This record gives sequence, C-alpha cells and structure tokens, in this order.
Amino acid sequence: MTTVQSLKKWLRIGLFTLAGLQTFVSLWQYVFSRSFYDNFPTVKLDPPYNQHLVSDVGGLGLALCATLYIAAVMLDNKVALTALVGYLVYVSTHFLFHVTHFDNFSLLEALGVGTGLGIEVVLALLLLYVVRLIQRAETAAGAVGSATAGR
Repeated sequence: MTTVQSLKKWLRIGLFTLAGLQTFVSLWQYVFSRSFYDNFPTVKLDPPYNQHLVSDVGGLGLALCATLYIAAVMLDNKVALTALVGYLVYVSTHFLFHVTHFDNFSLLEALGVGTGLGIEVVLALLLLYVVRLIQRAETAAGAVGSATAGR
C-alpha cells in the first residue's frame, strides 16, 4: 500500500468518524429536540429550552454530516478540505463558547465538555493535516511521473 493510499484510508476513517458522531447528536437535536435538551449531559445548564433553536442547530449539524459523508466517500482533496474547514469552524466556535461559559458546571462536567469538544477540534485539525500530506505526496508523485515520462 502506497503512502497516499494509506493516508487516504486514514482520512476516510476520520471523516466517517466525525460524520457518525455529528449524525448521532444532530439527529437527536432535530428529531427529539426536547429529549436532547432534557437529557444530554450539561445542556440543562444552558438557558431555557427553545425547540426552534435546538432543531435548527440539529438541521445545521445534519448539513455538516452530509458534507463529511460525501467527502469520506469521494476522497477528493478539495471536497475533504471544504468539509473539514466547515466542520472545524463549527466545532471551534462551539468549543470556544463552552469553555468560556462554565459558570454553573461542576469541575467534572467542565472537564468532560471541554475534553469532548476539544477532541473534535483536534481530530478535524489532524485530518486537515492528512489532506495536506496527501496533496504533497500526490504532487511529488506527479512530478516524478512527468520527469520520467520526458526521458
């Protein structure tokens, strides 16, 4: 297995992982918004329930899921880059909000939320790095191929 094939395998696994996690939460938010508000750990510590807001966030999350799944299936660098940048913007702002609003959280709740959301940010950044490695390897392979074709 070549380096590019190996990197693409890891990229696909990572994209499907992000999409799967986001699908679980987003479907819960969209289809069972009241249950999400009442039962998802630490959400009850946020402002009062608003079904419209929770279901809209779930719908937006499902849109992110669609782009991640498409990127995982296609394994096109530009599609993966687009999906990951969009996902990173969402998870980074979500992470930033929560780590600056721990007023009513216990230490264990704050650590759990901060760690869980932080892992999403780190995984997205790692996958962006994998896309960059794939781009470099493909460019290098193309340069070698074109140099040997000219001989």
